[in-house]
Amino acid sequence: MMSLLREWGFPVGLLLVWTIAAAFTLHALNGMQSTLQSTLVPSQPTQVVRQPVAAGAVNAVPAS
Repeated sequence: MMSLLREWGFPVGLLLVWTIAAAFTLHALNGMQSTLQSTLVPSQPTQVVRQPVAAGAVNAVPAS
């Protein structure tokens, strides 16, 4: 029994530590993504569109 534990103890322990580290990393990355999404400022349009001041002012001809 002791030789079986010596033979398999290190590989099983190493696999267990690797699995815990991978789970922690994925959990941290997921938390980072949700934090990033909550801190992002919504984008605002930067294109300036010319709009008429009044509906009748478009193509208005000055009175003579």
